[in-house]
Amino acid sequence: MEYTESVNQYLDLSIETLKKIKFDDSSDDNNLRLFFCMALEKSLDAFANEIYTLQNININGFMDMNTYIKLKNISNHQNNIALISKELKPDGLIEEFKDIFAKEIDPPNADLIVSSNKNTLKKFNLILNKYSEWISSFRKIHHEC
Repeated sequence: MEYTESVNQYLDLSIETLKKIKFDDSSDDNNLRLFFCMALEKSLDAFANEIYTLQNININGFMDMNTYIKLKNISNHQNNIALISKELKPDGLIEEFKDIFAKEIDPPNADLIVSSNKNTLKKFNLILNKYSEWISSFRKIHHEC
């Protein structure tokens, strides 16, 4: 399967999964939220592969790297600095997604009074929107060149 197709299919799977999530902390809901994160991470990985392939970058062992290391290594190449480094910043998509995913793997203590600690529908939607815009921007730029 072509990387572009994989990106889109995993993204679609994330979107469809999000529609089923109620954020009611039930066991099924927790599993759906984790599944959402896993599908989105697979899409990010396929997107890193898509960028790597389309930009003809040569990085030893690239396909064996995890998603975040792939993106970091791609960002070190001149053609991709602006495109990717923005999303690797602390307020960028990647760090926000890693935070959401970590909270699904190890949820914050519900007894603590920290409202921003918990994942919400709004956070999930923001991540999806940012990611969709990033994909669209990359593809638009790449196809114009």
